[in-house]
Amino acid sequence: MIKKIFVLIFLSLFSFSSNGFAEKQNDKNSSELTVEADDSIEWFEKEKYYVAKGNVILKKDGFTLNANFVQAYYEIKDGENVLNKILAKDNVTLTKEKTKATGQLMTYNLNNKIAILSGPFQTLTSQSGYVESNEIIKFNDLKNKAEAEGKVKVILSNKTVIRADKINADLNQKDKSIEYAIARGNVFIENKIKGNKSKANLGIYNSSDEIIKLSGNVTLTNMDSTISGSKGETNLKTGISTIISDPNNKQRVKGVFSPRKKSKNGGKTE
Repeated sequence: MIKKIFVLIFLSLFSFSSNGFAEKQNDKNSSELTVEADDSIEWFEKEKYYVAKGNVILKKDGFTLNANFVQAYYEIKDGENVLNKILAKDNVTLTKEKTKATGQLMTYNLNNKIAILSGPFQTLTSQSGYVESNEIIKFNDLKNKAEAEGKVKVILSNKTVIRADKINADLNQKDKSIEYAIARGNVFIENKIKGNKSKANLGIYNSSDEIIKLSGNVTLTNMDSTISGSKGETNLKTGISTIISDPNNKQRVKGVFSPRKKSKNGGKTE
């Protein structure tokens, strides 16, 4: 049988005060740290960190971390050991309420509540949608911000897909939904339900009006028709996309509208 180790506030490993890695029990904001591991938990006293291996489950401050390898660093404050940074590797999953992040490598700073996931593939899921990247995703729980770089893909709650080289987002404090986002580089927006596609160098999304403002080599496609210009916008509520003239740019708005082909039975092809 696989050996399972369960540690509650690490009292069984450390001869610290009764508080261990947690804050004082009479503190209303205190939270216990619990860890489970299938293989082992090692304590490196001189270096001030511990290592847990094998199907590790760590819980603290309302979040749950799962990984096959976890290295946690601590510092001594007022004679107590306080956890301040976590490094997790291999099948990492971090959850808090209805927000979930996954990846192969993650660092989490407990002081500023910043989680960084990096590697070939990582995701962030909240009530408002889904984010994935092949390079890095950064989530700031205190400032309610998220950013992603690489081949970034975002799926909003209305099924709109946004792709870009980099996306920065401001999140709602209550449910972590996306309130405002900026997409930069090779921006591609698609709503398969509406049948619309948009391309641009820059896209700015605002949840208050559900409009994405586009700029830089904008191309809007609806079925077989396309219009292009330097500025545009896509209304996610109505599905209507518009090219807007830019007085500072001499580029003219251009449209190509192709009739839909009829099928052999007399209907129209998609």
